[in-house]
Parts: sequence; structure tokens; C-alpha cells
Amino acid sequence: MRIELFLHPLVQPIWLLLLVVILEKLWIWPVRYHPLSFFRLLASRMAKKVNPRGHSKGQQMLSGTLAPLVLLAPILVCIGLFVYLAEFPAFFDAFLLLIALSYQPVLNKLDKIQLALMANKKSLARNLAQPLLLRETEQLTLMGLSKAVIEAALLRFYHQYAAVLFWYLLLGGLGAFSYRLLYEFSQVWNVRVADFRYFGAPIARLCHWLQWLPVRFAMLILLMLQKPGKASIQRDSIRTSRTTLLVYSGAALGIQLGGPAFYQGQKIRLPKCGGEREAAPQDIKRTKAAIVKTQAMLVLMCLFILTGQWLLRKSL
Repeated sequence: MRIELFLHPLVQPIWLLLLVVILEKLWIWPVRYHPLSFFRLLASRMAKKVNPRGHSKGQQMLSGTLAPLVLLAPILVCIGLFVYLAEFPAFFDAFLLLIALSYQPVLNKLDKIQLALMANKKSLARNLAQPLLLRETEQLTLMGLSKAVIEAALLRFYHQYAAVLFWYLLLGGLGAFSYRLLYEFSQVWNVRVADFRYFGAPIARLCHWLQWLPVRFAMLILLMLQKPGKASIQRDSIRTSRTTLLVYSGAALGIQLGGPAFYQGQKIRLPKCGGEREAAPQDIKRTKAAIVKTQAMLVLMCLFILTGQWLLRKSL
């Protein structure tokens, strides 16, 4: 009877989610062999084909709208049919979630970056941080590099972890996997890079709406688990979703985030926001601890929601 309950279709998502979360933390999938690396390469090759220089703004936006549709629609339809026809769809559902829920390598890299910064090895720290950052790192000081790494860890947590869990709860493994692919494409075609300013705009806008609710919910949990100080932002600054996350996350950690950044030699002025104290290498460890606490709370809440759904359906 206990085994039958354990294998019940309504109970499987509960223990599968817990199993995947534990496995994602313990088993580090090499980046070069991870499926997401293949899709990032695919997106990069597609951009070279359909986004040549010289196209008008309208042509770039049209290409940026059709490119992810052409790339992902056939793949996702095939995967969806395969999972639907599989004898054990729950296994493939969990596997898709494992692919989508790839964040532990970011946390592991934070420790190495902090050790390099504490030892004043700037070149090593820059090399370790470069895969996490789109901005140029050559001109960053110890404080600037610490701040950039903290921002990247926080934003990636909101977008790569919290949003993935949200879409898993709503649409299962295929929904979480689909969102993660869209997010990866938006990073490859980042609008802060001049070549993708218009080409990447459609998918950036789509990801913004897909992330709007889950990232704010995760930010609220982070604020609840910390002792937030006074939040501040430069006057006359445009409040974007990214800025909103950094304002309150920085206040929760008590450190200042944001500020100017260089992308492909171009200086982009971003508002300084968050706490009042400048970031230091020691704050990287504090940020990691805050993220891990928020991770645990998010997973517990997801398990609670899934359990509540099972009990509700069982009573009907």
C-alpha cells in the first residue's frame, strides 16, 4: 500500500522535485556536456545566420521574433510527444527539470572567486568571474568585481532557479525546460550587446513577463530571511525589473549594487542602488548564504504546494 501511494501520479511530483533538487546540488554536470550548452551554441549560430549587420530595426525585431519560434517549436513538440507516449513520463519530467534547474555551478564558483579576491589575485578572479558576467572585467577593481559577481549570482538565482521552479509547478518539466531555453536564448542575444539591441528585444520582453511574478516572490522571501536596511536608488533613475531586484536585494544584504558597466567597449550608466555600504569580497560569502537559505525556503514552499494539491484532489 505504501509503495502504491509512493508511485501514485499525484504524489510523484512531490518526491521527484525533492530528488531533483538534491541531485542538482550533489552532481555537477560539466558545462561542456550540458544540454543547455548545445542550445546556447545553437542560438549563437542562428543569430549569425539571421541577424547580419545592416538590417533595419524592424527587420532585426522580426528576425528576433521568428528565430526562437523556428528553433524551439519543433524541438519542444517532439520532446512533448515523447514524454506523453513514454511508459514512465514522470522520469522524463524529472530529467527535464534537472536540465532546467542548473544553478549549483554558479554557487560553487563564488567560493573560488572570493578566495582569489581575498588573496588579491585579480587576474585569476576576473578569469573565474568572466563566464558569469557579460560586462568587461579588465577595468574592475576589487570592489567593482565583488559587486558584479554578487549582482550576477542574485540575478541568476532569480531567473535560473526561482522562475524554473515556478514554471515546473504550473506546467511540469516541459514547461520549466521551455522557460529555461527561452532564458538562455535571451542571454545569448542580450540586448546590452549592440548587435542584439533590437534582435534580442522580443525574447527579452517575453522573458520579462515570464519572470515577473516568480522573481518578485523569491525576492520577497530573501527580504523576509534577512534583516533589510534602508533601500536607496539614484534620483531620476528609470526603474526597470533588474533595478528593482537589485534595489531590494542590495538593501537586504546591506550593500550597494548597480553603477556604470562596460559592454563591448561601450559604457552603460546603470543606477547605483541597494544598501549604503560598498561591496567587499567578504560579501560574496554572505550573498551565497542568503541565496542558499532562500533556495531552501522556495523548495519547501513548492513541496507544500504540491502536497496541498494532492490532498485536495484526494479529498474530492
